[in-house]
Amino acid sequence: MELNVNSPAYYKDHYGIDDEVYSFFQKAYVFFLNKEYSDTLKIVGIVPIVAPKKLYDSGDWKESVRLIDGNNCAIVSLRINFEEYHNADSTGKIALTKDVVLRALRKIKLKVDFDYEAFKRDLDAVI
Repeated sequence: MELNVNSPAYYKDHYGIDDEVYSFFQKAYVFFLNKEYSDTLKIVGIVPIVAPKKLYDSGDWKESVRLIDGNNCAIVSLRINFEEYHNADSTGKIALTKDVVLRALRKIKLKVDFDYEAFKRDLDAVI
């Protein structure tokens, strides 16, 4: 499965990219390439959204879950609390992003057959 976790929308444009977070999810991408959790779902793209609450409240940066290409690909955008992310060190930012990945996969599991528990165990194994 291809697991593509983007750098946080909004946040990266205003505060840059945390190299340790980027590196962790590059390792995760390689780690998951030879793993399968679904007969149909092969590609998962996740866009964490880290923006101030006022932007969420104004309707900007909405969460979404889309399945395309016959459920072969999922694209998920989910929010992360801005203050928590901004005040966290790199380890904390990785943990918050891992949490958003798991939330995204739980939402996907509601729409397609997906072995969430196996995925979760494997995500915990990425170092």
